[in-house]
Amino acid sequence: MFKAFHDSSMTNLRALRFKILIFAAWALCGCQSLFYFPSQEKFYSPERIQLKYEDVRFKTASGNEIHGWYFATSQKHSKGTILFFHGNAQNLTSHFMMFYWLPKEGYNYLIFDYPGYGESLGKPNPANTVEAGIAAAGWIKENKDPRPLIIYGQSLGGIIAMQTAMKIKDQQPISRIVIDASFSSYRKMARRVLARSYWTWWMQPITYLVLNDSQSPEPIDRLAPIPMLFIHGADDPVIESESSQDMFAKAHDPKQLWIVPNGHHGDLFEVNNRELRQNFLNYLQQ
Repeated sequence: MFKAFHDSSMTNLRALRFKILIFAAWALCGCQSLFYFPSQEKFYSPERIQLKYEDVRFKTASGNEIHGWYFATSQKHSKGTILFFHGNAQNLTSHFMMFYWLPKEGYNYLIFDYPGYGESLGKPNPANTVEAGIAAAGWIKENKDPRPLIIYGQSLGGIIAMQTAMKIKDQQPISRIVIDASFSSYRKMARRVLARSYWTWWMQPITYLVLNDSQSPEPIDRLAPIPMLFIHGADDPVIESESSQDMFAKAHDPKQLWIVPNGHHGDLFEVNNRELRQNFLNYLQQ
């Protein structure tokens, strides 16, 4: 009787584990979409700070209409144009403020929304966010500035920026790539998040089953010889600075890594008396 009870208990335990595994896999099947938190709300207007901009729209290869804002320098001759890939939440009406100071320093920049964000049409996923980046780069080349492009990706925008650069580097010149507090693999990032908690630590292997890295730029050494700069806040609570350190180690020269003291996530140009601004401008002029 004891053996029969023991066998039954073990069977029930295995069945429970299997059900938990299936549930976890089902829950994580939407994990790719959990990288995106779009909003259609208008958070901030450039007019409030007397910042002039051009409202632009263009289409991706899949037909999604993408919305962007183009900020031109007030100087007679621009020093270059930056294509800005913003993070995973809200939309361009909140993220454009990160570089509101650049036009006065002689730089143009275009910020655009991924599908499903703001006024851009569609739903975001790894493939069509890259398509939006490719379309944005093409719009700059055809309409504004054919010179080598400066690519800047912040947070989620970093992996999209690197994959976009991978796709266009043989057709469109790129001056440099700047990656701010980001990651280079959706699977690895999901594992980092799951590893933070005792309750989700065991689910890490499932990311291999439910997440697709086909739109990952890895191995990122393929971006060489384009100069790469990795920036990360030392106290970033969202994405650990080890992520940028790992990417820096795998990238080929020329490359640089800046860990910003007192920096968190998205505030690197504001902390430490804004000293990163001048360092960044100096880097662009190298």
